[in-house]
Amino acid sequence: MKIKFYILTVFIFSFIIYSCDEEESQTQSVPARDRAEQQAADLDTLQNYLNTHYFNSGYINNLSSYPRIEDIEIIELLEGDELPPNTTLLINAVEERYTSYEETSYTYYVLNLENGQGDQPHFSDQVRVNYEGFLTNGTVFDESVTSTDIDLAFSIVGWNRVLSQFRTAESYSTNNDGTVSFDNYGIGVMFLPSGLSYFNSAAPGIPSYSCLIFKFELHQYKVMDHDNDYIPTYMEDIDGDFNVLNDNTDSDQFSDFSDSDDDGDGYSTFREVYSLELTDTSLQGLENQIQELGSLASDQFFTPIELEDDGLYSTKLITLEDTNENGIPNYLDPDDTGTLDN
Repeated sequence: MKIKFYILTVFIFSFIIYSCDEEESQTQSVPARDRAEQQAADLDTLQNYLNTHYFNSGYINNLSSYPRIEDIEIIELLEGDELPPNTTLLINAVEERYTSYEETSYTYYVLNLENGQGDQPHFSDQVRVNYEGFLTNGTVFDESVTSTDIDLAFSIVGWNRVLSQFRTAESYSTNNDGTVSFDNYGIGVMFLPSGLSYFNSAAPGIPSYSCLIFKFELHQYKVMDHDNDYIPTYMEDIDGDFNVLNDNTDSDQFSDFSDSDDDGDGYSTFREVYSLELTDTSLQGLENQIQELGSLASDQFFTPIELEDDGLYSTKLITLEDTNENGIPNYLDPDDTGTLDN
């Protein structure tokens, strides 16, 4: 567990941009098509694109510095033209990957330039990225000016599938002008069918049923606990389908990841787990305390380290109790309240 990353997020994660921000909320939908039929059409579109476009692989491989998204050039190979030297046809470079969403099997493609040497985010974490999004006709519809924070729990499906397979930067440094540089981050290009993006919804610059392409750099991530109940959001995906919106243990109006009482027994979730708070006046001191605890059990984990207002560094060791030993942790079992002392 990379403890230092979490305290880094306290200082530099200053805002979150969701996929449903003010601009993207201006979407308009047309009648939904059959998802499987649309996926077949999108697959033809993507394969045609990958077979008729190349990228500057030789230039990127010979860079004296770490690649950035602006270094990636994707160019159409016109009919009758030969592939230029030091380039690679995309179809020969991408990886074909698969997922399921809305009871439909999807194929998408990823150009993995560097996988990154930091930690790997979960599908529902907040990520700090640099990106450029464009259509298969080359029209750019969105791009970040600088590193931007995205909450993957609310992003388009393709983002949480792809970025959770890459790793973040190994380290960072602050430049003289106050900007931050990242080292050895994940960088690539994702090629998404409409079913993993906006499907039948049209957004600014994005027509309905558009396949989308994103260049991206993955710089950092932050483990999210959207309802502050001590259970990380990725653990609230009970059915393991990478969608926290459809997990609702007590069948009320709130999904588990936004529900303060997941099992609906009248006791807050954070009271139905055992928590041990660790604090120290220094980050190193807190890390030493964590190391002294040794290996954790399968039902234990640490919350992200935070720097409190009083100057103390703190984290909590969470233990998921199952008092009646029926295989269901207390916070998901309406018949087992357990601790109640937090």
